[in-house]
Amino acid sequence: MSLRSVGRLIAERRRAKGFTLQELAATARIGRSTLAALEAGQLLELGFAKVERLCTALDLTLAAREPELAAPLMPHRHLTESAGRTLTKAAIEDILVRGDFSSWRSLVRVSREDVSGRIARRVREVASAVGKSDPKAHAFAVLLPELLCQQHSPESQHG
Repeated sequence: MSLRSVGRLIAERRRAKGFTLQELAATARIGRSTLAALEAGQLLELGFAKVERLCTALDLTLAAREPELAAPLMPHRHLTESAGRTLTKAAIEDILVRGDFSSWRSLVRVSREDVSGRIARRVREVASAVGKSDPKAHAFAVLLPELLCQQHSPESQHG
């Protein structure tokens, strides 16, 4: 979740609870202008402690979790349908070792779409580790830097 999304959620919740900007800012011990900028999506950064105080004041839970997909990239022999939506290292390894070109393509697409870069980092780590013992994963690891750098062109979206 981006800081912009957090700001929208905080604005919605603040209004639903009947807080003014000034009231919520005072309760969370942050500046009113900082809160206004957060809600407007104009902040690039805001400290964790400030976000936590805002969430606490609005009865929101701040949680960290693995990124989830709408659906698994491929069927997994050892994962449930819902667990397959989380790109854990085990799921990525399964995709690299057991997956086909289509599942690899999906993994690259998801890596590109993740603006935080966490998925791409995790895929690189797993591909590097698994590629030492699995020739198929090694091939993917060799191709990965180029695949992640390629920009989407209209031709590449049709193939």
